[in-house]
Amino acid sequence: MMSLLVFREQVKNFYHRYDIYIIPVVKFLFALVTIVTINKELGYDARLKTLPVVLALSLLCAFTPSAVMVLVAALLALVHVFFISPIISAVVLVFLMIIYFLYARFTPNLGYIILAIPILYYLKIPYTIPLLLGIISTPMAVVPTACGVLVYYVFQVINSAISVQVNKSVDDILQLYTNIIDNVIGNKQMIMSIVIFALMLIVVYYVRRMRVDYAFEIAIGAGALTSILGFLISDLILDKAEQILAMILGTIVSALIVFIVQFFQLTLDYSGVEHVQFEDDVYYYYVKAIPKMTVTTPQMKVKHINVKNAVRGMSKFDNRHNNDLKDSFDYDIDLDNDDDN
Repeated sequence: MMSLLVFREQVKNFYHRYDIYIIPVVKFLFALVTIVTINKELGYDARLKTLPVVLALSLLCAFTPSAVMVLVAALLALVHVFFISPIISAVVLVFLMIIYFLYARFTPNLGYIILAIPILYYLKIPYTIPLLLGIISTPMAVVPTACGVLVYYVFQVINSAISVQVNKSVDDILQLYTNIIDNVIGNKQMIMSIVIFALMLIVVYYVRRMRVDYAFEIAIGAGALTSILGFLISDLILDKAEQILAMILGTIVSALIVFIVQFFQLTLDYSGVEHVQFEDDVYYYYVKAIPKMTVTTPQMKVKHINVKNAVRGMSKFDNRHNNDLKDSFDYDIDLDNDDDN
């Protein structure tokens, strides 16, 4: 355990020392993954899939706020859809505007969540987001979480709609719009996913605020259990039993990831709990104080040796040593002379 704590402190010290470089690099990598994912799922316009365009957009997102990254991703997806079907792009534009204004109004600092959830869906671990937000955020984070789920399912519907060829008559266009909206709004799996994610986030948030030992760890476990039970019921209702095993494994992996994040964020030493009581003019306070578990990273001391001073010192030492030997030799000779006399 001590070696893990030392490693954690080393990582945190490294981050605090070089955060001015680490943050843009992380944002660049996240933007790169987001753009590559969009190009893979909606890559209808080959011009947007070229390496210079991808790198340029990723660099732009690396040095701008999260809202800009969300806007770039939305425009990129919209252009892809417009290239293959201008009719459907109008529907996409409406959905993206609703999502963007919801996010910008309530949680402008959590734009990464909207982009992270579709990516984690492809990795089969979308459960990481509600567990993590329950630990580090507030119940208001339900808004970007729901928006992220909506984005994923909207583009699933759009991909299906694009494959359907329609004429440009008014009736066909209206029918296409109706089908897309019905498939999004009436998507039971999407609605149940939003509800379960919201429930997971709220459970984790309120459990980790309880006044019990290991509240954060218990909260992550409670959120994971909520996920398994919620999606188990959902999959059985929707007759998708083949998804149950992948859901359980994904939830376990997500919980482990959040445990690791929590370890680096905050580790408490419950063996040193103290209960303090004090008062002021208005209140009498009962305080439970739990110390953070911290260690001091070992410091390596490097002693610099000046070669010139070292040589000079050795020379002085040799001269002094020779003089001492000479005095001792003279003394022995004098003693011998005295004995002869």
